[in-house]
Amino acid sequence: MRLAVSSRRRLLGSALVLGALSLCSANAVAQSPAEIQQARTLYSQGLTQEAASDWAGALASFEKVSRIRMTPQVRFHIARCKEKLGRLNEALGGYRLAEHEAGTTDGVPESVLTEVRTAREALEKRIPRLIIERGEGADSAKIALDGVELGQAQIGREVNVDPGPHVIKVTLPDGRRFERTVQVKEGEQDQVMLDVPPDLQPIAEDDEDAAKDDDADQAGPVAFDSKDAVASSGGSPMPWIIGGLGVASLAASGVFYILRNQANSDLDAECINDVCPDTLEDTQSRGESYSMLTGVTLGIGVVGISVAAIWLLTGSSSGEAKATPSKHLRFDVGFDPRRPSVGLAGHF
Repeated sequence: MRLAVSSRRRLLGSALVLGALSLCSANAVAQSPAEIQQARTLYSQGLTQEAASDWAGALASFEKVSRIRMTPQVRFHIARCKEKLGRLNEALGGYRLAEHEAGTTDGVPESVLTEVRTAREALEKRIPRLIIERGEGADSAKIALDGVELGQAQIGREVNVDPGPHVIKVTLPDGRRFERTVQVKEGEQDQVMLDVPPDLQPIAEDDEDAAKDDDADQAGPVAFDSKDAVASSGGSPMPWIIGGLGVASLAASGVFYILRNQANSDLDAECINDVCPDTLEDTQSRGESYSMLTGVTLGIGVVGISVAAIWLLTGSSSGEAKATPSKHLRFDVGFDPRRPSVGLAGHF
């Protein structure tokens, strides 16, 4: 009888302890028995998938467990799956959290803490480090690594990255951009010097006129000379054809101007302090193209209408030109690739 009473007391004591633990757990996360059973099933499923090297499937199972109840063991297995999937930085953060929780949570076996610490130390040796430096012309540029803008404190210092290719985007103060792609390997440190390409370097004021002349020569200015064009206007359809093309070009210029304003409106609505998300890069490119086309078609339209008008006004009814070699009007159209513009020059 005494043995039966003693056993009953021990059993009652164990039940009280388990009940207290269950109550604390219920008060902490409001878990039902069905949720606890589901978490256990998913945890066992995740261990099985790990054993089969199905890391993506195991990660999905453990993440479902974490939404029911997160423990240092669950966090450790999530980090382990991410490590096997190549997401080393996420895995390292998970190991560090799991190590902290295992060391501060009552009831976690010492073996769990040891296993987590060993995994964390081994992974830290595999993490690649990338150092990004500002080069010539990039002193005030904005730098983004894989779509995330870096702060000044991260420039020139080691940044942990995952192995593989990484894209560095540099945005200059005037909005122009260039990119660099760097490939990093496990356990290595790589340094990137961001020098602005020569074609994006700012042009000094003394050299600006010379650069414009060079651009005009390369673009091949188009010249319209009334002396050469006006040979005979009597009965010729050419002035009407040229004038019609000029009118059509002016109409196209208006369309491109509207499209340019729409692109600028989209940028103004989404950009904050001249900083635009990467999703608007195409919009910015379209706006620049529309701006260029607006200037080109406007210039062609003005020249076309002017030539047609001069042709008609200087022509004679008998078909003889009134213009002489010493008195004629000349139009020169030049395009500046850096700033869309059209230049008209005339003289008698």
